[in-house]
Amino acid sequence: MQKLTMTALVFSLALATGQTQAQDKVDSLTQKVDETAQKVDGINEQLSTLSGDVAILKGVKLSGYLQARYESNDSSRNGVDTIGNWSANRNANNFYIRRGRMKVTYQPLPSSKYVFYLDASKQSVSLKEAYLELYKKAGQHSLTLTAGQFNYPFGYEIEYSSSKRDFPERSLAENKLFKGERDRGINLTWALPKTAKFNLGLVQGWGIEGSEGKSPTWYDPTAAKDVIARAKFGLGKVDVGFSGYWGKYYDAGKAATSGSSSWYDSNNNGLVDSSEVTTKAPTAAVPPTEKDKTRFGIDAQYYLDVLPMGGTAIKGELFIAKDFNKNTKDSTADERGWYLWVSQTIGKKFGAGVRYDYWDPETDNNYKTATSDDATGTLSLAAHYFWDAHVRITAAFDAPRLLKENSKFSKSDSDKDDNRFTLQFQYTL
Repeated sequence: MQKLTMTALVFSLALATGQTQAQDKVDSLTQKVDETAQKVDGINEQLSTLSGDVAILKGVKLSGYLQARYESNDSSRNGVDTIGNWSANRNANNFYIRRGRMKVTYQPLPSSKYVFYLDASKQSVSLKEAYLELYKKAGQHSLTLTAGQFNYPFGYEIEYSSSKRDFPERSLAENKLFKGERDRGINLTWALPKTAKFNLGLVQGWGIEGSEGKSPTWYDPTAAKDVIARAKFGLGKVDVGFSGYWGKYYDAGKAATSGSSSWYDSNNNGLVDSSEVTTKAPTAAVPPTEKDKTRFGIDAQYYLDVLPMGGTAIKGELFIAKDFNKNTKDSTADERGWYLWVSQTIGKKFGAGVRYDYWDPETDNNYKTATSDDATGTLSLAAHYFWDAHVRITAAFDAPRLLKENSKFSKSDSDKDDNRFTLQFQYTL
């Protein structure tokens, strides 16, 4: 009986011990499961954060280009002696950075986009563009509203990137009429794919580099904003555009000045001789005024692919403008400008371009002042070598000429040598 009791006791103790060990294993396994779940939750949280970061990065696009340039200009021969004045440019042969552009575009959704565009050139950094775009599509029609600082929607050459252009600079007419190529405002674009595109904008009218030599400002001194419009049509191998600009120019006027007289005893006789007295008459105040300014443009591009060496493009643009005439103070200047540009690719490694650029700041000879020879004609030649998919090396030659009265090509007797040779190395992202 005692043996049976002992056997039962031992069996009970063994069973209790087994149950305790089994419970300990279950508790340990449960703890490990909980720890693993916590680790998984941590990983999921990190993945969620990483997914958000990746989504942001997917919406970011970086683009831009750098132009390192050597320029040699004949104007060095026409300079004056500037000994003692280190700030004067006695040498027009220089190495410099013409454009160092970096553009950041952020578009996480197809309905909107944000753009920020900086330029580091020569010795300064400036803001070129900063705008947002809102998109709306209805069938084949698409509407885009741009607000901020952006390119003037005028003509072909303004919006054509300097990284793609054959020549170092844009035409003289474009540079005179649209200094800086950009302004602040809003622009509505209505587009039909491959058929037509229409722009209607409202801009400050002062530009980002000032107007008529005035300092750049973030505000426009004129009371009204300027209106700009463009219509572009795709006709197969030919694209044609029409542009218009209507705005105001601000003339600050002048304050009144009082008359004055001064005497210098040039013969030292102590007497006031009439020839020794200088008199300056008083002038009346000229009140500030606003003058009309208009620009109209026609542009066309014809693309050919018939030559065995590569593609050909023929491009042209005409500018007709009226501006405040600084010479007469009571009229507007009739301005004309145009260019004809032929571009040719030669295989996959070479390219070339030729352009004639004409600009006349006053077509009416009745308002010409110092000389009637004030129009400029510039012949530009360019040759390209494409080092790789990112690098283009360009050698260009520009020959500007002061033209005879009413001539489009003949050089004036007053023309000075200012031919320019440019060697440029460009890297494009």
